[in-house]
Amino acid sequence: MSQKNVEIVRGVLDAFNRGDVEAVVAAFHEDCEIREPPEVPDRRALGFRGHEGVREWMTDLRDVIGVEFEPRSLTTGGDAVLAELLARGEGQASRVPIEWKTFFVIHLRDGKIALGQGFLSRSEALEAAGLRE
Repeated sequence: MSQKNVEIVRGVLDAFNRGDVEAVVAAFHEDCEIREPPEVPDRRALGFRGHEGVREWMTDLRDVIGVEFEPRSLTTGGDAVLAELLARGEGQASRVPIEWKTFFVIHLRDGKIALGQGFLSRSEALEAAGLRE
């Protein structure tokens, strides 16, 4: 099951990077949730919920600042996958290229993503995923 979960996450990242909204949405449960890192300015306090929330989240990242994610590592533990990602985009007004490392803990249920939770700290992400260094 762990390798299958990694392949699901890898497929979602590929679909995200090519802008395939419907393929990304299809990988999520209808009652899913995405939570961005607390340090992110202008993040939604309640996150993004359901398929419409996935669409909004993807639009915010892809259309507004052109984000693409490069997977650096995908680690599994139970029903969770910890994705260490290099994110690239550009400033909304300045169009200056930006790059940062982010970590997403992705919980799967029945082969679909139920929760994606973002972190800027590897240690916080490991703890949320129930993993250790």
